[in-house]
Amino acid sequence: MKILAKAAIAAAIFMAAGPALAADPMASAYGNTVLITYADGTEVKIYVDEGGSYSGESPAGQSAGSWAISGGKTCFTQQSPEATPPSCSATVNKNVGDSWQSTGQGGAPVTVTIVSGR
Repeated sequence: MKILAKAAIAAAIFMAAGPALAADPMASAYGNTVLITYADGTEVKIYVDEGGSYSGESPAGQSAGSWAISGGKTCFTQQSPEATPPSCSATVNKNVGDSWQSTGQGGAPVTVTIVSGR
């Protein structure tokens, strides 16, 4: 189940929406899907909610937890199905429709895409 917590590292990289949404850098994620795709085709979906919670799903199952931004970093902390330490990365500018390369679980290369809708 740790795949979702580790995938959150990749998801966290996008957590700013640009100048128009500077007051809430997570706004581009609300109501949308952060799709993380590993080289083998495995997909992890992260659903970021306003107010500091998230849920996720992968072939390993579902998870849920909290997120927070502090000191230029976005951190995801999985609380279920098992608690994990926070996964943090730098906050940068990404919007719905953006796709980029990042690092997922175990340092694996992943493609992260913010997809419109859930």
